[in-house]
Amino acid sequence: MSDASLDEVERRRWRQSPLWGDRWVEAHAALTSHPATAVELGASAVPEAADEVLSLDGEWLMAKASPGREFSIDRWAGDRSDAAQRRPVSWHREDTDRSSWVRATVPGTVQSALVDAGVTPDPLTDDHTFSELTAHGEPSEWPWFFRRTRIEQQEWWYARRFEAPAHWLGRRVRLSFDGIDYAASVYVNGEPVARHTGMFGGPDVEVGALLRPGDTNEVVVRIDPPPRDWHGVMKPSPGWGWHYGHLISMGIWRGVTLTPVPDIELTDLAVTVHDASEDVARLRISWDAVNPTSERAARSARLVVRDPGGRSLHTLDASFEAPAGVSRHHIEMTVDRPQLWWPFGYGAQPLYRAEVGDGDTTLQTSFGIRTVRMAALPRRHGPDTYDWQFVVNGRPVFLKGANWCWTDPMARRGFEVDRHILDLVVRANLQMLRAWGGGTVESDEFYEECDRRGILVLQEFPLTFGLDATGADLATIDEQASRIVRRLRNHPSLIMWGGGNENPATSTSDDLLTVIGKRVTQYDPSRPFHRTDPWGGSEHFYGVYHEGMPIEAYADLLPAVFGEYGLSSQCSLESMGRFLDPTLLEQWPPHPHGALLQHQSQFSLFDLFKQARYAAYGPITDWRTFIEYSQIAQGDALRFASERIRAHSGAETAGYWFYKVGEAFPGASWAVIDYYGVPKLSYYRAKQFSAPRSAFAVYDRTEWAADDVFQAGVHVANDTPVALQAARVRATLFDAQWSVLFDQQRTVDVEPDGRLDVFRLTAPLTDARLSPLILAIELRGADGGLISSQWYPFNHQPKDEALRALESRPLDELAETPIAELLEPYGRLSSPLSSQPRTVLRARVEADAIVIDNAGEHPAPVVLIDGFPHDVGDVLEDNAFGLRAGESRRVAYVASSVLRIRVRAWNADEVEAG
Repeated sequence: MSDASLDEVERRRWRQSPLWGDRWVEAHAALTSHPATAVELGASAVPEAADEVLSLDGEWLMAKASPGREFSIDRWAGDRSDAAQRRPVSWHREDTDRSSWVRATVPGTVQSALVDAGVTPDPLTDDHTFSELTAHGEPSEWPWFFRRTRIEQQEWWYARRFEAPAHWLGRRVRLSFDGIDYAASVYVNGEPVARHTGMFGGPDVEVGALLRPGDTNEVVVRIDPPPRDWHGVMKPSPGWGWHYGHLISMGIWRGVTLTPVPDIELTDLAVTVHDASEDVARLRISWDAVNPTSERAARSARLVVRDPGGRSLHTLDASFEAPAGVSRHHIEMTVDRPQLWWPFGYGAQPLYRAEVGDGDTTLQTSFGIRTVRMAALPRRHGPDTYDWQFVVNGRPVFLKGANWCWTDPMARRGFEVDRHILDLVVRANLQMLRAWGGGTVESDEFYEECDRRGILVLQEFPLTFGLDATGADLATIDEQASRIVRRLRNHPSLIMWGGGNENPATSTSDDLLTVIGKRVTQYDPSRPFHRTDPWGGSEHFYGVYHEGMPIEAYADLLPAVFGEYGLSSQCSLESMGRFLDPTLLEQWPPHPHGALLQHQSQFSLFDLFKQARYAAYGPITDWRTFIEYSQIAQGDALRFASERIRAHSGAETAGYWFYKVGEAFPGASWAVIDYYGVPKLSYYRAKQFSAPRSAFAVYDRTEWAADDVFQAGVHVANDTPVALQAARVRATLFDAQWSVLFDQQRTVDVEPDGRLDVFRLTAPLTDARLSPLILAIELRGADGGLISSQWYPFNHQPKDEALRALESRPLDELAETPIAELLEPYGRLSSPLSSQPRTVLRARVEADAIVIDNAGEHPAPVVLIDGFPHDVGDVLEDNAFGLRAGESRRVAYVASSVLRIRVRAWNADEVEAG
């Protein structure tokens, strides 16, 4: 037992637990799988089942009603209030007058339907949500951002009429909802057919006996007001108002279908890769058979496995017995010389296909042949520590990544923005995304895109900040977890499950997470399940920012995985102009207008003070400057923390996932890519420090005095499968006048997936001009080509004693201070990085790149490209980088419009790119 990891301890607990929430799930998850009798055939297709799915997506009708109760203790107790006396409406009836109902698109949300109908303004823009909550939000005694809007206090009714095909007469027909948010009652032709809770699938109910084939039918859905509290509710939680936005989504947010059901149905096709090498892979392909009769039935199905080119590798006739009820069946097979699926940067992402059909049902899924196992880090192991070393196809990898926040709380904009953001993720070499437990369970489109691109995903169940299991519905958690795992388990990009975000142990002994862990272990035993994050050796840290600590506080942290950290920053002026009146941005310090408050990270202009202490690169006197500085500060803080983790990879650390990419609401936040898919300057800093091959510096201090000896460690990481040979590392330390205090080069060889401590940089600072110091670290290949480049400033944010005293006070003491008073000292800052001897830039735009030359005599440590359009699909490959004197840089781009580019540096004048 003493050698067991926390993975083993918890897995034993999940397997042994008798706890369950949903009786059907408990029986289904425990089914024994029986081997089918397989006969290899010549190449042939799976029998096609008749495709008779009737989609109910599209236009529905929608109306609101104030919740009422037909019977209640309140009336017995003599409560005469309107709320107590209110009776429920009966709008499930077919004779209901729906002439005044508004049109609503399904999939969608109540909020998006109301905006589309012109009933309400867009809650994500201007001060619309702020005004609604301050004027009408309940409970009125709560802070405005925690209150409920009038929309969120109502129940909402959806209705859709359709014609069922005449030949469905006498047949079993299933009505399926892929997602109702959050709790609802469903009616067909005036009759109740289901009550359901949970937004990630269901209900699925047979309604054939109620349909009128060949005639008009009606489906009605009543959606209850959302739960009062997010704790223990499996639903995205920031919309309750705790995190930079307010919108508690409601509606039929995923598709609705009617499907005839065969006499015996095949379901739940799953592919498990037992093991895989370059020579052979062993697979299990399983499926369920649903037999509603009381008689055992002999069945056969055709199974085809196709390679990534579509060629049949195996065509089998599978015979099996289907007893009454649900049974599970499988075939074991091998694939010779498999094409392995790799995370991007390590190989290709070939996708195989499995198809099973019996003429009545056809199932198919794509899958990748790959293995992922977790190994102990050499210096991090024990019964309270997870095995954190990710081993993909036998190769240990250090994973650089970010948290992913869901991007469309109103379910209205499709997948194009997400596809664009995922493209930026790959370009930034962020191989791992933690689908954050404050967000959602991501869509099939998301996982299909990650499968194609080789992005690895940790999917957390959307439970955050404590589970309060005493008020949670264990049956709902069980049923929803079962659906989620079975839907996503075939995706090779999914490599780990998590029980949510920052969920401490509960007084009820973790019953919710015990059930989830049990289901993951049963339905998807090939993947680890971590109880929550942080847990078992990972860490989250916001002392930097929320407590006002300097970024040097990160130096005291060295978790196995750094799971959350970072600063909030503002999005660009252009993006801000899309969600508020641009004239509000003409005033600095800003007036506390509701549109500004609604779109700040924590609903207060005090956020600007929290950002300014890290963004003090120069005088802050307007929004444009503040935005630029806040984004650079965010990137520099992320770099300080991330490179420290990377410098200890292999023995002590396994990865970092900074907070975050993806954005639920437009406004200021911790994301390095904003709500509209526009990368911030911090995105480019993240791309620089996450490069697959990188030379970088690790240091403990950003401020140095005249009698100090400057010290930093210089490291090279090669997170690729190819050796780095005869590469040259160069480290140069400049003083404020560009005099060289230290300059050293070293030729290095670094093995695949290797890291090298190159040398210790030490430089006496006596007589140096110290404000600022600039450290440039570059890595060039044997051919002289640039591989990576990092520029680190020191002594670059001088603050007088009064400002230092202000920043040293606890943030709670300052929260009520007028923002103009707090920001005033930052308007008087000096700007060492802009005061260095200046250089001269030249720039030109070519067909596929912007070419920038430093034609002056001095380095340019912060070069900025302005004016790039950043529409969805547009890509600028680099920004906020440094150039040595005489150095040239080609910055590739993809743009859908004519470029009008300007280039500048903090110590060089702006030039037009001709």
